[in-house]
Amino acid sequence: MKGETPTGREEIATRSGLRFLRAIAFGGKSVAELETVLAGPLAELDLQALSLAVGGQSLERDQARRLFEALRAHRVELTARLGRAVGLRTAALDLAEGLEATGAAPTDLDRFSYAELLDLAFRDPLTDLHNLRYFSKRFEEEIHRARRYRHSVSVIMVDIDHFKRFNDTHGHPAGNEALIQVARVLTQESRETDLVARYGGEEFAYILPETTKRTAQDLAERVRSRVESHAIVLDNGEHHRVTVSMGLATFPRDGSAGAPLIAAADGALYQAKTMGRNRFSLYVPDTHAEFVFAGGPEPVLTVSVVGTFNGWDKAADPLARHEDGRWYARVDMVPGTYEYKFVVDGERWIKDPLGVETVSDGYWGENSILRLTRGASLAGPNG
Repeated sequence: MKGETPTGREEIATRSGLRFLRAIAFGGKSVAELETVLAGPLAELDLQALSLAVGGQSLERDQARRLFEALRAHRVELTARLGRAVGLRTAALDLAEGLEATGAAPTDLDRFSYAELLDLAFRDPLTDLHNLRYFSKRFEEEIHRARRYRHSVSVIMVDIDHFKRFNDTHGHPAGNEALIQVARVLTQESRETDLVARYGGEEFAYILPETTKRTAQDLAERVRSRVESHAIVLDNGEHHRVTVSMGLATFPRDGSAGAPLIAAADGALYQAKTMGRNRFSLYVPDTHAEFVFAGGPEPVLTVSVVGTFNGWDKAADPLARHEDGRWYARVDMVPGTYEYKFVVDGERWIKDPLGVETVSDGYWGENSILRLTRGASLAGPNG
């Protein structure tokens, strides 16, 4: 149903206004916060911050107020006409379609095919990146795949530093342009198998399948450097720069499922912010395992430990030789069950000689088993 558009139609039927309404209609963010807005006086709220968090773009205060007022009025009208409660997403979509049907909307946005509408459900209308809804779906799939095939998957949360200050200084159109251009840089730095998404507001996120914590750091530093050196070019010819802070976490060593892994990456992002911004931080679990390799009669030059916690990357967790002749490594990881081996002199892959529990490695050999529990002794899997 397409009802009459609220007053001020020409003031809200702009490209930014329609993007805002579609972001609410199709976005993956919860609209619970917006429900609070529509139930109370708009004058008491930071509508600019809310429009960025819920509608995905930076708006001038008056434009944000007009859009929220129009959405609230349209929802009340639909509810009265239909005789039942109407959700915010439905009201936002109906208002956008009503603007298009009456000719108030820009002509190039008038018609959408089913495939285009489906794409809208998974795309951020401002940056054209995948949105939170798509990110969440894909992330759970990648976690399931990594668990099944005993691979790593890393996630990087990215946040533009001092974005509100940039908006207040240069204006909200400039803020939107910064979001668009940062999104472009993030996409350019991603690999074909990676996913970069608009997570919400000034925050973005990477999913890096089959990527260890060690190798994910290379991407994080490359992205940080590229954003810092990229000039945000505005329509008036001005050049400005922004920086980003990032938090990185990897499955399974930093989190055994999707939600705790996102929380871990968010915690690392917060740490990067508190440390001065324009940097990335790694999540560090508060539990660890200590690996010990006793060696043998033959001289040993290098030892590393590989396993499901580091993607079987023999460069990730090297052991150090101590005065007693044994080799030691402390590896931070969350509680869980892990398979592992030692790699001696870069060539010999062997199960833990002092380990007790093993499982087939699928290649006519055996992996040792580590069961790490919170509160248990963390002296190591092999004493």
